Amino acid sequence: MRYLIFTLLLLPIVAGCSNNNPQGRVAVRGEVTLDGKPLEQGSILFSSVAGTTPMVAAGSLIKNGKFSLPAEKGLIPDQTYSVQFRSVEEIPGTRKKTTEDPTGLMGIQTRSILPRRYGVESKETVTATKKSPNVFQFELTSEPDK
Repeated sequence: MRYLIFTLLLLPIVAGCSNNNPQGRVAVRGEVTLDGKPLEQGSILFSSVAGTTPMVAAGSLIKNGKFSLPAEKGLIPDQTYSVQFRSVEEIPGTRKKTTEDPTGLMGIQTRSILPRRYGVESKETVTATKKSPNVFQFELTSEPDK
């Protein structure tokens, strides 16, 4: 009986130690369109804005216009994040198969299909909240940078 009581008292402590989300991050999901159509493939990166503590970066692949981050890899509520996007395509004619590289993958060159304003120069920001769901919609355009 003593062991049962000890085990029952110890259980909440052990359960608390196994928390795989100590910063209280929240799940994030959403959609990214390019010129009104789902962005076929790419990636999205959320980075804490300068001066924020703790500094956090989290990212996800974009597939068929959708992205998702589970809570343990998500964003810290009430922090503002800059948002960057990346999507590239293969430049035709750059895949050259050789004996050393039968797939031709090493020689592939790519180009961004997104204007620079969505990459390192992005001005997009979001703020996650403690309330679910944290769903974000991003409508990008291929209009050239000015």
